[in-house]
Amino acid sequence: MNNQKYKLSYDGYCPICASNRVFSSETAWYRDWLKCSGCGSIPRERALTLVLEELRPDWRNLRIHESSPTPRGISLKLKKGCKQYIETQFFPGEQLGQMVRGFRNENLENLTFGDDAFDICVSLDVMEHVNYPEKVFTETARTLASGGICIFTTPTYKNRVTTERRSIYKEDGTPDFMGNEPEYHGNPVSDDGALVTFHFGYDFPELIHRWSGLDTRVYRFQDHRHGIIGEFTEVYVCTKNS
Repeated sequence: MNNQKYKLSYDGYCPICASNRVFSSETAWYRDWLKCSGCGSIPRERALTLVLEELRPDWRNLRIHESSPTPRGISLKLKKGCKQYIETQFFPGEQLGQMVRGFRNENLENLTFGDDAFDICVSLDVMEHVNYPEKVFTETARTLASGGICIFTTPTYKNRVTTERRSIYKEDGTPDFMGNEPEYHGNPVSDDGALVTFHFGYDFPELIHRWSGLDTRVYRFQDHRHGIIGEFTEVYVCTKNS
């Protein structure tokens, strides 16, 4: 396929830059390539920003934990704008809770933070790579204060009613692909990429509540003005109500 014929470029408003910008892509896969001319953000980052600004306009004064931040867009804005922002990555084999390569080392399935430590938890395309999401959401609920939110993006497959596990890491750390074709996405801390462990379906919010008691809203976008078009535009917001 000749991706050049899908080249797109138009004027819009970036909610991360908070100014008029140009959105452009050289391919038809806008989800990863429709970039802002200012901050370099891509659609899911701008979508998460819109929801965050709507639900928690005071985020700069709150306690925020972001897992696996990217060196651009909303991650940089959170880091610069929030004094109580903590960024973490997961480095298997390294001591949890310690600084490794400039990040606090945290496993979302076994966090070292105390109870009620955060008002907001953020992640961008992390959940489809975790080994045990039930542990992740249990830990997320534990570390969120009452009224806190977990806001994240992850691909949701429109042809799937039920969530499918695609692979699993065995106890020795090696992957079992469960008969599926291995699928990897980019990883900010490893050139090996991040193995896709789940394809989430429309039952995902129900699963989250079953695992953690968190209530979930799902936001879906087709928003040209803010450069949020293409596949997989969902933003999930899970709230701790007690």
